[in-house]
Amino acid sequence: EDFAVARDPRALAVMPRMAPLALCLVASASLAAAFTPSLVQPLRSSPSSQKAASSALAPMMRPAAASRLAPLRPSSALSLSMAAASSEAGGGLGLTHQCADGTKITYDFIPASNPTILYLPGLGQTRYDSKFSALQSWCKRNNYGYLVADYYGCGQSGGDPKKGCITRWTADTLSIIKNVIKGPVVLCGSGVGGWVMMQVAVQNPKAVVGCVGVAADPDFTTDLVIPSLSKETLDKIDKDGAAEITWGKAQYTLSKVFIDDAEKNLLMKGGPGSLKVTCPVRLVQGLGDIEIPPERALTLCDVLATEDVVVTYAKFGDHVLDEDDDTRLVTSHLADLASQYFEFDLKSPSSG
Repeated sequence: EDFAVARDPRALAVMPRMAPLALCLVASASLAAAFTPSLVQPLRSSPSSQKAASSALAPMMRPAAASRLAPLRPSSALSLSMAAASSEAGGGLGLTHQCADGTKITYDFIPASNPTILYLPGLGQTRYDSKFSALQSWCKRNNYGYLVADYYGCGQSGGDPKKGCITRWTADTLSIIKNVIKGPVVLCGSGVGGWVMMQVAVQNPKAVVGCVGVAADPDFTTDLVIPSLSKETLDKIDKDGAAEITWGKAQYTLSKVFIDDAEKNLLMKGGPGSLKVTCPVRLVQGLGDIEIPPERALTLCDVLATEDVVVTYAKFGDHVLDEDDDTRLVTSHLADLASQYFEFDLKSPSSG
């Protein structure tokens, strides 16, 4: 076996034997401040002095620290001028992408430098789930493009909710990358978004330069949910096309189309190295997740073809992983993968 896992009430020890896996057990993901209070204080006197001081200090600071001099604004309170600027640059809020069958997918897109962070929400979640605000704000502060869309049949997107499935969501995501982003992406998939993320990475390896899975759950239907359902619930799904189920702490609508399609998209059955994802992958998993057994992150790591995999466990994290420490953990991985991307601008004499 590639891994031996030993548990006791005080610790989780993971001993790599073959695969080059870096595994972290995170009890608290707090980060040190990028600059000292004495540096911040003079910037608080007035908006004009803050702007002047920021301009003077920025060349002396690391880019991440300089970006933090700007006040953090909730993403839900974007100014009209910001939205207008994004629209002129090819982005905006509440935009629609028309698929080949005429269905319109609603998305938000804030263009910036490459690569774009493309967020894929969890099952039944809209593009405004609990993680969206923090991710969007982080992308803005660090000058990364950001895109998030409502899945087919979910939120403000068109389509029959009972017909939403992995195949459809994967195809729509590939279409958005090709026709809207038109450039490299780092995918960030939460829950079922992690399943879609892996399919997209397999089908378009040139565009996907990195993947961050947040409690990613490929194959959860076959391996976890279906075996736990009662005969009554399964009969209802067959008869009515869908049923409400309780899984972990949450309620989900599970459709027959989704279940049947999932069988065609299983990723974790082929053994070590069988999942042909070649880009760097980071997996964040909560030890307190009662929907996805924590050890499945190691199984997913094992089937990935890429050798560049890091699995990080958040000691008190649940399935949602939307606490501040969890967000800092996820964004640190996004920063890691985005920083690895480099492209030559052949039009510029100074590039390369």
